[in-house]
Amino acid sequence: MSNRWRWLLSWTPERIRVRILLFGFFCGFLASSFAAGGIGAIINRRAEIAEATWIGPVIARAFEELSRMPEERRAVAANNFNRSNSVQFEYYTEEKLLHNNGEEYFLDLTRESIISLYPNIRLGMKRGQPRSKLLSPTYPPEDLTAHLTFLTSAIARHDRPASLYLRLSNGDQLIVTSPVYWRERVTEVQWLLILLGGMSFSAVLFVLGIRYLLYSFRYLGAVGTSSGIGRSEENNINKDSLRYRFWPKEAREIADQLYREQEEKTEAIEERTRMLTAISHDLRTPATRLRLRAEFVEEEELRNKILADLDLMLSMTKDAIDFLKGGMEAEELEQFDIVSLVQSICDDFSDVGMPVTFLPIQYPTLRTSGTVFSRHEKTVSLDGLLKGYMVGRPRALKRAITNLVANAVKYGFQAKVGLTIEPGLILVEVSDRGPGIPEEEMDNVLKPFYRLEKSRNRETGGSGLGLSIVKNVAETHNGELVLVNQPVQGLSAKLLLPRSLDPEVSFVS
Repeated sequence: MSNRWRWLLSWTPERIRVRILLFGFFCGFLASSFAAGGIGAIINRRAEIAEATWIGPVIARAFEELSRMPEERRAVAANNFNRSNSVQFEYYTEEKLLHNNGEEYFLDLTRESIISLYPNIRLGMKRGQPRSKLLSPTYPPEDLTAHLTFLTSAIARHDRPASLYLRLSNGDQLIVTSPVYWRERVTEVQWLLILLGGMSFSAVLFVLGIRYLLYSFRYLGAVGTSSGIGRSEENNINKDSLRYRFWPKEAREIADQLYREQEEKTEAIEERTRMLTAISHDLRTPATRLRLRAEFVEEEELRNKILADLDLMLSMTKDAIDFLKGGMEAEELEQFDIVSLVQSICDDFSDVGMPVTFLPIQYPTLRTSGTVFSRHEKTVSLDGLLKGYMVGRPRALKRAITNLVANAVKYGFQAKVGLTIEPGLILVEVSDRGPGIPEEEMDNVLKPFYRLEKSRNRETGGSGLGLSIVKNVAETHNGELVLVNQPVQGLSAKLLLPRSLDPEVSFVS
């Protein structure tokens, strides 16, 4: 588990965890409701279709009795077979049927095996066409009752209003409708889509709800672990914003606590900086007087030692102030050319006789594979296509690279500076021919005021702030400082910087 999530879980109050559990229970209940509703509706639909079979014998009996009645009594007798809304009969003479201009789609359902009992059966639907596959029985029906029993169930499976036309021997027709069973219904496929859609909605609602409940804590976890809250405008939270107002009460309390802690830390650092600045300023006056008085010392060796001690005292104070200010100064982001920056640093050292070499810039290469036209592989360098422009803080980077080069010259006798430019990364590598750093000391040398040379002699060990400053600058650019001992002799210091050309990019201040 990452430090960010450990920090988040340690700060997540019990009430928020209860809310998450309750919200998860609600979303689970909602999903199960959709599932139960969809499955229940599908079961009810199938039950209605199975129940519709009872009207088949009723239709067969009505048809047989009307066939035996005199023609003048059929119209009145047909209404006697009605069963409320379950099944309704209408008797149409041939002349009346001609004036019925319904827009129904008809399908002939007459079976050859019962043609002697009933010559013609037609199905009519106003919306959509009947599906002949549903209306074709697997086995031939034995009689008219069996045929109509199968048809009543098959028609109900269409889930839309329908009418069944039974033609009598004299040309008149008996029209059968069933508002209860032959009606518009939601199909099984539609219910299945509703079920899946409802469960998907519940899952999305759960994810969005959990993200909403934990967003503020994830944000505070990211800012809190980087100690960036209150340090820059991009990390600050506008307490008057709508987003902050909708944060949970616990998240607002944590944010306020982080603000207070960060403000206290900032005030402490600023107080130390002001104190050291005041000390440095106050030391300059007596140091200047001591320098003037040292000029009157006749013994040259003693005079030189006094002047060296004065320079050492002022230099140490300046280094300490610069290191403290390095965490407080907020240099504006700007676009610049890293090639020119590194080149100028190397030229400055070379001009004063330092053994500093700027190696040729390394660019990525592309290798093309062979084709049907040419089997030769080619390597294409991106030299000239990629430029060294990036967005960052050039003054801070110049100071960091200068420290690396100065350390290489001081402790490694020479400095070879390499620069690799890739589309998303800038690599500055400074290598020397010195003794390197013991592996167990790699982490310690990055700590402020830590020196491998324990004598605390300024001339041999420095102030112990050079690599600490480089590490801080790398982290403010979301980069990394890597120290690697070379196989034979020397140390390689690699400064990896994520490359961006967007001036609005956000770095930790």
